[in-house]
Amino acid sequence: MKLFVNDILERLSEAGHEPKRFIIKQIKTINENIHAVIVDIDDDKTEILVALSVLQDKNKYKIIKNTQLG
Repeated sequence: MKLFVNDILERLSEAGHEPKRFIIKQIKTINENIHAVIVDIDDDKTEILVALSVLQDKNKYKIIKNTQLG
């Protein structure tokens, strides 16, 4: 799964919980590992730093809108 800045992701949730949507604001390298800064669409003041490998797990996140594909 290719991820880009401004892509919108949805965190898949367990039954009974509403899924959350995030936008990728920045890509960072920390200790030679790639991370993404994501922000909840409903709460733009809270930033979360997540390893790219976590975002690429199709059981946890899915791309809602890929800005590079139009």
